[in-house]
Amino acid sequence: MPLITVLRNDVRQSAAPQYERLIRFIAERARQDQDTFHWGGRVTTGAEGRAISFVTTVEGFAELAAREQPDDMVRRLFGEGDGNALIEALGEGVERSSYTVATIREDLSTQAAPPEEPQLALVTRLRATNQGALGVAELIRKVGEAAAKVDEQRRTLVLQTLIGDLRNYAVVQFVADPAQLDQQSPVPELLMQAYGEEEGEKIFREGTQCIEHAETELSVPRPDLSNQA
Repeated sequence: MPLITVLRNDVRQSAAPQYERLIRFIAERARQDQDTFHWGGRVTTGAEGRAISFVTTVEGFAELAAREQPDDMVRRLFGEGDGNALIEALGEGVERSSYTVATIREDLSTQAAPPEEPQLALVTRLRATNQGALGVAELIRKVGEAAAKVDEQRRTLVLQTLIGDLRNYAVVQFVADPAQLDQQSPVPELLMQAYGEEEGEKIFREGTQCIEHAETELSVPRPDLSNQA
């Protein structure tokens, strides 16, 4: 079962240039050495401000358990002394850090896998209420079906957290051309177009009642902060 891991660091705006410079330095060394520890760097803007995330994919929990930790990778690349200095300098700019492991919900997705080339991504993060996980999943499913029904070019990859807050879903729409977002209807309108006004409103109302928190953000790929295969 493929797993997607995300190490997300919320960085102070004033510290972001220095933080990115250090990550760029580490990524350059990893690429030069053709290091086998691969990750994709992404910068996110949204409700919580500026965040820099490092995304990796593994084939399952066995590979995840055997994989080297990021700090160990830095020490290996630069040696114990310089590696620890880099890790400490990076930590000075981080206000909050989180680590999640998610699985792809193929039954809810309308896209089988992430694109091979890094793309802009529109990410909608949904946290279900204590009893609302099934209702959130059903809303996500209905939105995907509605897009197909009205032939709207909205392809999504749905992730559900396995390690972290288990109530979290992420609906990720990869975008090769940002102009395609201008062609899309807001979710309530999409549902009403596909199912009729009364049924569309009902689906949206019942689904959102199961959501404790929702936010959407743009995730921009940063090859300069990455070491990708």
